[in-house]
Amino acid sequence: MRTVITLSVLAVVLGASACGGPAPEQFTTTDVAAIRKVDVDFVAAFNVKDLDKILTMYTDNSVFMPPNAPTLRGIQPLKSFFSELFGKGASDLKLDPEDVAGHGPIAYQHGTFTMNTGVARDRGKFLFVMRKMPANWRFEYTIWSSDLPPTPTGS
Repeated sequence: MRTVITLSVLAVVLGASACGGPAPEQFTTTDVAAIRKVDVDFVAAFNVKDLDKILTMYTDNSVFMPPNAPTLRGIQPLKSFFSELFGKGASDLKLDPEDVAGHGPIAYQHGTFTMNTGVARDRGKFLFVMRKMPANWRFEYTIWSSDLPPTPTGS
């Protein structure tokens, strides 16, 4: 009888532990460091106009919300956007991330930027939502806006 009770308790304990599933993925200081490295790599790729490298930093289903333009979804529209931006002379990007935080495979960061647009020196703020992929962190949602007033258009 004692053996039956012991086996029953053991079966309940093993059954309950099996139902728990794997522990949720943690967001660690290692993730923060990896995200900050993505920022550095992105700025470096942008400043040498390495379009192929930039595109590898975005998820396939990325949502990109540039100022004064429609939302772009996916890699192909990003390729056109960055090609056009570089064609206008964009250069000298600097990012200053103020905060990086996350939960599991999702992270966000916000901060400020400066950049030569090819027409003027711009400054503003950004928000990135990133997803941890099997090999690295990638940009999934990007939005930024300028702190400068809009430039007047021809009348």
